[in-house]
Amino acid sequence: MYSFFSSLFSDIRALPRPVYILVAGQFLNRFGSFVFPFLTLYLLAADYSSLKIASIIGGMGFGNMLGPIAGGYCADAIGRKRTIVISLFGSALSMLAIYFVTESYLLLLLVGFAHGFLNFLFGPASNALLTDLVPSENRVTAYALVRLAMNGGFAAGPAIGGLLYVYAPWLIFVGDAFTTVLFGLLALLYLPHGLRTIEGRATSPRVFIASWKAALRDLTTHHLFKQYLLATVLMAIGFWQVFIALAVTTADQGLPASHYGLIMSLNGLLILLVEMPVTHWLKRFPEKPVLFAGFLLIGAGLCCFAMAESFVGFVLAMLLFTLGEIVALPVGMAYSSHLAPERFRGRYLGLRGVAWGFAGLIASGGVWFYGQLGIYWWIIAGLFAVAGGLVFALPIKSTWRRAMALALSPKKTEAP
Repeated sequence: MYSFFSSLFSDIRALPRPVYILVAGQFLNRFGSFVFPFLTLYLLAADYSSLKIASIIGGMGFGNMLGPIAGGYCADAIGRKRTIVISLFGSALSMLAIYFVTESYLLLLLVGFAHGFLNFLFGPASNALLTDLVPSENRVTAYALVRLAMNGGFAAGPAIGGLLYVYAPWLIFVGDAFTTVLFGLLALLYLPHGLRTIEGRATSPRVFIASWKAALRDLTTHHLFKQYLLATVLMAIGFWQVFIALAVTTADQGLPASHYGLIMSLNGLLILLVEMPVTHWLKRFPEKPVLFAGFLLIGAGLCCFAMAESFVGFVLAMLLFTLGEIVALPVGMAYSSHLAPERFRGRYLGLRGVAWGFAGLIASGGVWFYGQLGIYWWIIAGLFAVAGGLVFALPIKSTWRRAMALALSPKKTEAP
C-alpha cells in the first residue's frame, strides 16, 4: 500500500507547474458552477414549458457542438493560452446575460447559444496545453488530477448553489461568473502559450477551412479515434441526463432542491475521494477494456435512476453512475490525447469536444422526453451508455463503417 501511494505521489510531483494552474483554475470554475445544475428548476419557476426549456438547453448544446470546432482551430492557430482566456471571460459575461434576458424566450435562446459556444472554446485548448506539457506516461494522472480539482469544487458547489438558489436565484449567476473570471485572471497571468501548428493569418476563413480539411483528411485513416468518438457520443447522450433531467425527476419524487444539490455533490465528493488511486491502479490495464467497463457502469447507474423513489434510492443510483465515471472518463481523456497527432492536436481534441457537444444537443431534449416517457427515459438513457461501451468490443476498422451503414440504410416500416 505504501509503495502504491508513493508511486502515485511521485507521478503527481513530476507534473509541470502550469498543470497546477489548470488544476487550481478548474477547482475555482467548477466550484462556482452554480447555474447549470439548477437551470431547469430556474426556468420552470419562470413559467417556461418543458418544450421551451428543452429548446433553450438545446441552443446551449448547439453552441457546445460548434464551440470546440472554433476552439480546436484557435488552439492550434493563436495558441492555447489566448483561446483559454477568451473562453473564460466570454463565458462569464454570457452567464450574467442569461439572467438579464430570462423574460425573453428568443433572447434567451440566443444568449444560451453564445454561452455554450464560448464555454466550449475552453476544452480543446486546455486539453491540448496539458498534452503539450505532460509526457504520455503521466497523462492519465494529470487528467485525473484536473478532474479531482473539478469535482472537489463540484462536491461543494451544488450544495452551496442550492442554498443560494433558495435565498435569491440571481446569486447563482453572479457567483458563477465571478469564479470564471478568477480562473481567467490565473490563466492570463501564469499559463504558457503552448504549441501553435497552423501558419498564416488566424482570422482568415481560407486558413480556417484549409486547416480543418487537413485534419479531417488525417482523421479518415485514424480508425481508433473514430471508434472513440462514436462510443463517446452514445455514452454522453445518457451521461448528460444527470445534469439535464435529474432535477425534474427528483422534484417529481418529492425531493426538495437542497436534496438534489446534495445528490449532485455526492458525485463530486466520491470522485474527490477515490478517483486518483483508482485511476493510478487502472493504468496497468489496456485502455479499451477499461472504457468498456466504465461505460457499462454508467449505463447501469442511469437505469437505476428509473427505480429510485427516495433520497436513498437516488444516492445509490448516483454511486453506481459515479463509479462508471471514475473508471471511464480520466482514462478516456488520456487515451484520446495519446491518439491525437501533435500537428492536429487542438483540432482532434476539438472533435472530442464536438462529440460531447453533439451528444449534449441530442440530450437537451431529455426534459421533454422525460415528460413524455417518465422513468422509462432513464432506461433508454442507460442503454445509450451501454451501446457506447459495446462499440469498443467491435473490430476497429468496421466500427465506423457499421455505424454509418446503419445510419444511411433505408428504414423499413412494418405493415399496420
